[in-house]
Amino acid sequence: EEQEEEEEEWQLKEDLMGAFEGALDVKGRRVDLQGIRVLKHGSRSGQGGPCFGNCEDDDGAEWITFQVKRVRKPKVDHLEAVVERAEEEGPPPGEPSSQSTLEISGPKIQSPGPAGKRRDYLSLGWPSPDECQRIRRVELTTVASTWLAVSAKNIDITEHIDFATPLQEPAVEPVCNANLPATMHTLDHLSGVANRGGIHYTGESQLREVLQNLGKDKYSPQSFEQVGTRIAKVLEKNQTSWVLSSMAALYWRVKGQGKRAIDCLRQALNYAPHYMKDVPLISLANIFHNAKLWEDAITVASMAVEIAPHFVVNHFTLANVYIAMEEFEKAMRWYESTLKLQPEFAPAKDRLRTIQCYLLTKKERRGP
Repeated sequence: EEQEEEEEEWQLKEDLMGAFEGALDVKGRRVDLQGIRVLKHGSRSGQGGPCFGNCEDDDGAEWITFQVKRVRKPKVDHLEAVVERAEEEGPPPGEPSSQSTLEISGPKIQSPGPAGKRRDYLSLGWPSPDECQRIRRVELTTVASTWLAVSAKNIDITEHIDFATPLQEPAVEPVCNANLPATMHTLDHLSGVANRGGIHYTGESQLREVLQNLGKDKYSPQSFEQVGTRIAKVLEKNQTSWVLSSMAALYWRVKGQGKRAIDCLRQALNYAPHYMKDVPLISLANIFHNAKLWEDAITVASMAVEIAPHFVVNHFTLANVYIAMEEFEKAMRWYESTLKLQPEFAPAKDRLRTIQCYLLTKKERRGP
């Protein structure tokens, strides 16, 4: 019985610390969470029960009382529970289990295991000079295009775009409303959005294959022009679909037409629910990055991270902008946070190591 109580207390610690993971939002303020004290049977006295983390009553610290509802589950074999989760539930919403071409479509996050079994990321630390000689260096000035697939939000793109009906008419392009009135969602206060007609954007032709394979789970790849026409046909009938507007923006990113891409992203941002806005925001961050509008890129990439901090591609995109700005300390911090979410994500690891070796080499040249 004593062992069962210890196991229950440990599981409670895992559940609580995993749920709150270091911080709380209290009345709009970000509050560091250092300790959790469990009160017995609804007691408000603060006495009794286990306490996890830093439980000292320090000066300047305050205890916030709230209630957490949990359900006692029947004991099952641990391995069977994991198998049932994998086979019956599938990945949690917004966390696909597959992984695609990371430099293009953005990394997908694997389903987390049960509490206490998640793989922890250990900081890479700094490499030695010998390691720097051996590692594969990345050209940091190369812009790595990223985009957040709507499938990562549990959206089936084939339910929005008709990939089956044969196309008879000539090819057309997906045009969004260029005169959509500014709202609090369209981000017209940003210079890159307000002056979108004059930005210097070279395009991202490497995304062509992504567009051609949009319906790949159910249909064969189609030509770039065919997919563009299919998007155009449904977008013409439904200009308020943020999914279609986002796909149209992807088309214009490939074509290198920044103004038209941003027209579509304004439209997507205007109609997308808040928790979906990181999809168009990541596209917008890439356009601003390409156009060397660093501050705007940081603003929208940071918004994407705030909306969906559990998506690897959002952290990775922000880190890439900081690299372009030569803000190496900030870039390293965001590559580290990328790796905390997905330790095996090689592009982030390679870029982090390249920065570290660059800084070490620079320091050696300066001498002691």
